Amino acid sequence: MSESVVPDGWEIKRLQDVGRCVRGLTYSPDDVAEKGLLVLRSSNIQDGRLTFLDNVYVDLNIGDDFMTKLGDIVICVRNGSKRLIGKNAIVKTENLHSTHGAFMTVFRSEYNEFVQHLMNSDKFFQMVSRDIGATINSINNSNLLEYRFTFPPKLEQQKIAAILTSVDNVIESTQAQISKLQDLKTGMMQELLTKGI
Repeated sequence: MSESVVPDGWEIKRLQDVGRCVRGLTYSPDDVAEKGLLVLRSSNIQDGRLTFLDNVYVDLNIGDDFMTKLGDIVICVRNGSKRLIGKNAIVKTENLHSTHGAFMTVFRSEYNEFVQHLMNSDKFFQMVSRDIGATINSINNSNLLEYRFTFPPKLEQQKIAAILTSVDNVIESTQAQISKLQDLKTGMMQELLTKGI
């Protein structure tokens, strides 16, 4: 949608107008522990969702503001790979007992169900691509907070987010079914191509 054509009741806003960023935790190898505080990193975000297969824990006490909260959007803002900058996921687990690492940031607002869909749009990734540093693959919080989007009224945001989330859920379910069928086909191929019918 062009910013020159804004529907009635919608407003152009910067992300800093609706929320704030929380910088990531810097820790040393000496802080890493077998269990404790989970540090969310880029590898914990897969296909727009949080996964917990590659976890790092630290033995540190941090302020409540740096603890992950339900509805936070965790965003990769620095990485060796340019294509990972901007990937994000919304926290859907309450009391996760986690924070996020130094190469990540959290965007926190009351609009995050809607904002997360904005952060998975082509427009968002075009802005990220424009702002990635020439020598370091990163964007900073001040860049991120300047990103501008058109926002509908709160009730319409909720309806749009609900529709897009339901489509995401169908896609995830379909991908899981495809994966199962591919596994089944692999097993059948082994059987049919070596033993016949």
